[in-house]
Amino acid sequence: MKAVLGALLAELRGIFVDRQVRLIILAALVIYALVYPFPYRAELLRDVPVVLVDLDRTTSSAELARRVDASEAVALAHDAQDMVQATRLVQERRAYGVLLIPEGFERALLRGRQSPVALYADASYFLMYQRVMQGAAVPLRQLGAEIEMGRLIASGTSADVALAQVSPAAQVEVPLFNPAAGYATYVLPAAFVLILQQSMMMGLALVATRRSTGNGHPVWRVLGRMGAWVAIYALLLPLYLIVLPALYGLPNLGNTGAVLMLGLPFVLATGLLAQCVAALFRRAEVVQVVLLALGLPFFFLSGFAWPVEAIPAHLNSVAQLVPSTPAIDGLVRMTQMGATPPQVAQAFWHLWGLVGVFGLLALWLEISGGHPRSPDTDATE
Repeated sequence: MKAVLGALLAELRGIFVDRQVRLIILAALVIYALVYPFPYRAELLRDVPVVLVDLDRTTSSAELARRVDASEAVALAHDAQDMVQATRLVQERRAYGVLLIPEGFERALLRGRQSPVALYADASYFLMYQRVMQGAAVPLRQLGAEIEMGRLIASGTSADVALAQVSPAAQVEVPLFNPAAGYATYVLPAAFVLILQQSMMMGLALVATRRSTGNGHPVWRVLGRMGAWVAIYALLLPLYLIVLPALYGLPNLGNTGAVLMLGLPFVLATGLLAQCVAALFRRAEVVQVVLLALGLPFFFLSGFAWPVEAIPAHLNSVAQLVPSTPAIDGLVRMTQMGATPPQVAQAFWHLWGLVGVFGLLALWLEISGGHPRSPDTDATE
């Protein structure tokens, strides 16, 4: 037990004495907690500026423009005389879409003909593009349905029959697990896990490159370090997975104990993976560069920025070796979908499997002397 306690205290000393490691593990998490979620607090993107080009200038075109402007998604911020002026406004990023109502729009409607309306949206900014299309398409469909219903009623069709012909199926949208259909509710729970993983891997890998071999059996040394990680993240993990989501008003249907139960193997697997990375690349400056480079691939391979089903099989297999992949899946299911621990058992055992694999690898590296002290040990205070 003395060897375990000695390794635990040595690991804590390596974390808290080294200024660089303190900044990564502690200060960076505080900065991320304050800065990263703030832009997403509005949940939905609203009032995206759009240019109106009304070549018809009639009552019907003005009504269509009014309805589009009333949408929460877009705002008709500019009224251009032609497409040349409208194009210039989009190129200057003063607007992200153009609504073009052609000449003869009302005349075509009165004659019972289709009157095409052109909608241009900046697809280089996907969220802007999506909101522009949504904000204009819904009023267009509603206006078309009302006009068609009016024609049917004028021809002698009863109002109920006319409504059934125009809209034979009533659509009721119910956003499950994300009532506001907001971006923050979608992205932040997964992002918090990735932030924890990235800061933990970088900090603990730096500690590993700067430590001496230590005393005692390698098994006790590894167990002692694992105990140090659990002691530190027993405070940081609830902060990121429970307190911050509550502060930012994110839905949380999970049980606190179950969330922490899943967080334990996540912390251990991430810490052990950091030891393996440190043993592989050995030098602190190389470890930093490698882990910074891996941050973005870990983000995309985790399965929430892009669906897992659409990721190539060989890349998805690699993603299963990253602790954040099963951790995000399990934690999101519990906190946002109300899953019980048995329903996320696969993610739970997946993480413990990673603990076993990385633990054996870290132990083998410890026995073979795979943690040499880096020459830049003077970075500690």
